[in-house]
Amino acid sequence: MNNHVNNHLDPVIAWLLGEGRELADPNAFLENFARVVRDSGVDVGRITTGVPILHPQLYSFSGLWQLGKGASERLYRIDGDWRSALENSPIRIAYEGGGPVRCRLTEPPRAGEYPIVTDLRAEGFTDYLVLKIPFADGTHKALSVATARSDGFTDAEVALFEALIPALAVNLEMQALRRMARTLLDTYVGRQTGGRVLDGQIRRGMGETIRAVIWLCDLRGFTALSEKLPRDELIGMLNAYFGPMCEAVEANGGEVLKFIGDAMLAIFPVADDVGAACGRALAAAATAQASLRHENALRAENGQPRIDYGIALNVGDVMYGNIGSDTRLDFTVIGPAVNLAARIESLCGKLGRPVLLSAEFVAASGAPVEAVGEFALKGVGEQQRIFAPRP
Repeated sequence: MNNHVNNHLDPVIAWLLGEGRELADPNAFLENFARVVRDSGVDVGRITTGVPILHPQLYSFSGLWQLGKGASERLYRIDGDWRSALENSPIRIAYEGGGPVRCRLTEPPRAGEYPIVTDLRAEGFTDYLVLKIPFADGTHKALSVATARSDGFTDAEVALFEALIPALAVNLEMQALRRMARTLLDTYVGRQTGGRVLDGQIRRGMGETIRAVIWLCDLRGFTALSEKLPRDELIGMLNAYFGPMCEAVEANGGEVLKFIGDAMLAIFPVADDVGAACGRALAAAATAQASLRHENALRAENGQPRIDYGIALNVGDVMYGNIGSDTRLDFTVIGPAVNLAARIESLCGKLGRPVLLSAEFVAASGAPVEAVGEFALKGVGEQQRIFAPRP
């Protein structure tokens, strides 16, 4: 490698193996990476990174940095085979381990050229380079760079980008692993709980007492349905039921903690205003009811069984933390307030009410309600006054 390349390369490599490894946020990393490359004398005007990720809805994320605009993140959803979706993109070549791909944008447009080439030419760029980034698992990710300098990248600059790939790969792989861990935790244990786990709260018994609104919902008649519905139809019904419930809870600031068969446990943590948390829970219940009314109308048209459910809302102090064995833990909430919510939910079917509220919830919320009676509940000492929201 000649000295001219080394003059550019040394500070970039030093940054990638030092300060760059400490930047966990992809946008901050890309912003500073672009700064270091430009400070080394390379007139780069646009940088992207492309990394496929493990996610239930998304295929990949891409970092985009543009001179004068800073860094941003783009998330891609791809239905079907990713190769077909990226058929006319140089990024596919990098993902498949090929390349590098270089497009000199000062040349006249050609039939069948990559759409990105047409776009970048229109933006005033003169040279575009895409390189593969090898990861330790044998897969390849992508780096693209572009310049608006009239004569494009020099041979030394192209050699610089090729030489820094191993060090860049270390940083991107660390970021991808962090993102994968956070995505898996968010998907399987919830966003707030996932954050606690990543912060190291993983010892058995570790937790805290918090005040929260407890949401417990259950599907009515599930046992009978599971005996007569085909497997795929039963799973589809569960998804059609859990989907609106989860979306309503999360859209109103709650967190889904777990699924227990056909039941779902969620909380709306109380910050300062318990009435506000109760209001969010009631809004979530109303949203879920509206969504499931629509779903049931569609199911009736298709001759499918109706989704009947119950939602119980209670408020109280709960222990929020880890329970389980030394090697298998569950981050959840426990306590009398959770037990009471479960007992109240069991009344929904008997009373023909989709939503029932505890006296504690009604007192804290101040919401308009109607009393439905007093009931002796299993495991609860005194009879409980139970309420339902007014239409």
